[in-house]
Amino acid sequence: MKLERSDVPPEFIDLFVKTIGIRDEDFEIVLSHYSKQYLPAKYFFLREGEVSDRGAYVSKGCARNFTIDSNGGEHTHHFAFEGWVLGSLESVYCGTPSSFNIQALENCELLCFTKKSIDELEARFRKYKEWHIEKQRKAHHAVITRLLEVKTLSVEERYLKLIEKHPHIFQRISLQHIASFLDIEPPSLSRLRKRLHSR
Repeated sequence: MKLERSDVPPEFIDLFVKTIGIRDEDFEIVLSHYSKQYLPAKYFFLREGEVSDRGAYVSKGCARNFTIDSNGGEHTHHFAFEGWVLGSLESVYCGTPSSFNIQALENCELLCFTKKSIDELEARFRKYKEWHIEKQRKAHHAVITRLLEVKTLSVEERYLKLIEKHPHIFQRISLQHIASFLDIEPPSLSRLRKRLHSR
């Protein structure tokens, strides 16, 4: 089904017209490369080991990126809220199996694109290609920053940074998944929250 402007949030239009610099009259060309998908809570957008050639802009909802260790333990690497992009760069660009899972935590409305769509938009719009390259650089930097935080910051420091970045996260994400992100057990997170809020 062909998407119309009324089918996408204003923030999505602003991303291309205001942030990237695509001319307003060219936005319909961009929109023709996207399709809408609904992903119910708990359903997977991508599973570890799958090869994928697509990604998605989160129009509504929230998802998480996580891996499962050899003991069955889950390790959440990040959460994706409205305005974030889902997908596996390694899989899309290298054709290799994804090393992580992407699961909806809420009912999600996604605007999906394919590798072919990216290539065609980059070929047509220089500004889109420049923005996309910068987006990949930022994604790489975010991964490095996350790794450094896990290695160098205490659990309390990581918790405070998470709350600063997403002050309403406990209204949308379960304690279990937030604990998984902080790499602690849910009871430990409950005690940490109680201690910090009693100060």
